[in-house]
Amino acid sequence: MARDRWLLLRGLTREVEHWGGFVPMLAAAVPDADVRALELPGAGELRQLPWPGDVAAAMEDVRARAGGRDGARTFVFGMSLGGMLTMEWAARHPGELAGIVIGASSARDLSRPWQRMRPTALPAVLGGRLRRDVAAREAAIVRVVTNRTEQARAVGARWTEIARTRPVSGAAARAQIVAAMGWNAPARLEVPALFVVGTTDRLVAASCSRALARRYAAPLREHPTAGHDLSTDEPRWLVDEIVAWRAGLERRDRVG
Repeated sequence: MARDRWLLLRGLTREVEHWGGFVPMLAAAVPDADVRALELPGAGELRQLPWPGDVAAAMEDVRARAGGRDGARTFVFGMSLGGMLTMEWAARHPGELAGIVIGASSARDLSRPWQRMRPTALPAVLGGRLRRDVAAREAAIVRVVTNRTEQARAVGARWTEIARTRPVSGAAARAQIVAAMGWNAPARLEVPALFVVGTTDRLVAASCSRALARRYAAPLREHPTAGHDLSTDEPRWLVDEIVAWRAGLERRDRVG
């Protein structure tokens, strides 16, 4: 039995395949752990399932499917909307988690709407749902959520294939957006947390992650040039930050 397990949750209208090479990269860096990406309801292999309601309801859906209550320590890494589910899980069931990592997330009670979704990103994220040209839609999303222009074409092609093979319905996308925009952060977290963000995030202002880190008196790591999709722009940096943070927790536990 693995000593640890890492569960990964993606964001709005994204599925497990959008992690790309990040999952095997993290798995190689934590060889003592089982690393698994989970789908959010309404996306990927679960695209036929309706979004269950608010963030808390979606979290319970993911939690029920996660299984694995076999004594292994469980860590969760959630990006954006996935980060909201992760914080909700940690707040409601703290005894189940050994630690959480939150990437580029936000909360209604801590940040303004135009910080949580920058106005310049709205045409790609919201208007793009009306586009019949899937490739053009995904290319527009890539331009908003990533900053590595040299890989934009390849990422866009990969995401276009995902969108054509397993499309997220308009109803699911709208329900996810409503749930995300209405979510308030828990008052406290009793689970160790790390916040990570790209300083030059063009979808969600980095100040949103700073506000969350301040609320929970948690460490925050910023990459100076990364965009919203940290695992696509800077996967090695992200893995290194996660591994260093986990090592710090283990040192603290030994001393304690």
